[in-house]
Amino acid sequence: MHKFLKAAGFADLDEAAVYRLIWQQVVQPEFLSYRLNMGSDTVLCEYRRAINDSLGICAAVLFIGNEFRELQYYYPYFDSKKVSSDNLCTMERYTAAENYAGVLDEYSLGISLIFFVTNPLDYRILNLTGQENKDTEFHGAELSAFANEGMVILPVETEESAEELDFGFENGEFITGESREALLDAALSGDEDALETLTESDILSFRQLSDRIENEDLYSVVEQSFMPCGVECDQYSIIGEIRSVRPDENQLSREKLWLLEVSCNDIIFSLCIRQADLMGEPAEGRRIKCKLWMQGRVNIQV
Repeated sequence: MHKFLKAAGFADLDEAAVYRLIWQQVVQPEFLSYRLNMGSDTVLCEYRRAINDSLGICAAVLFIGNEFRELQYYYPYFDSKKVSSDNLCTMERYTAAENYAGVLDEYSLGISLIFFVTNPLDYRILNLTGQENKDTEFHGAELSAFANEGMVILPVETEESAEELDFGFENGEFITGESREALLDAALSGDEDALETLTESDILSFRQLSDRIENEDLYSVVEQSFMPCGVECDQYSIIGEIRSVRPDENQLSREKLWLLEVSCNDIIFSLCIRQADLMGEPAEGRRIKCKLWMQGRVNIQV
């Protein structure tokens, strides 16, 4: 993901400069993290160069014999070390390279959350050694993200308590987040009453929002949002709450960075953005609006 190297503190690099960075600063023996024998005198080596305590650049090079090598992929990575979701994660391989997409079914988002897997060779080794079968399941994803630009916006004052999120009504009472998840489970299992309740709740919510948007600002009506953005399946446009803020630095480029913990529709993940690319002053309780690239480390242990 060339363009998101900027978010990690490598701004204004053209393609030639990026390749020099990868070959001179990353693909070095001391940064070798994986060596995967692909057979037929072919080896895939993955290198990880840290640029501070949490961030780094990963690059994989395919070696064929002693005379040919090819750069397979490279990307910035952010190790958050905090599990964002324990839901079942499905792994899907990309066609062009030895990379994988992780797919999480998150009811709180209303969509399948797709992210770029940052430990693909852990899964590939499991696959090659025959330890994976049709019953193998993966749970535990540490999600993180990079954004090339963003804006800090103020929080919304809400009258409802945290247990009474405005998803609609059920028998005259608010449907809470937990109740909605239970109803979704029931609807997926074929419960027609649950499906009808969810439909009525969505219709009521739409009517309430339509009435409010006539007299209120959009960002006071929409407290948080998580929407796919563009044609790439792992990029999203979000409005989320800032849970914590930590200033940091890219030790190679000396660019100043913000490392944020963000909560969006009950999904908590880490976000990295250059300080120069974030409009406003981030603080706990405020919100951030940005377009981001979602990645994550999946627990591959079986």
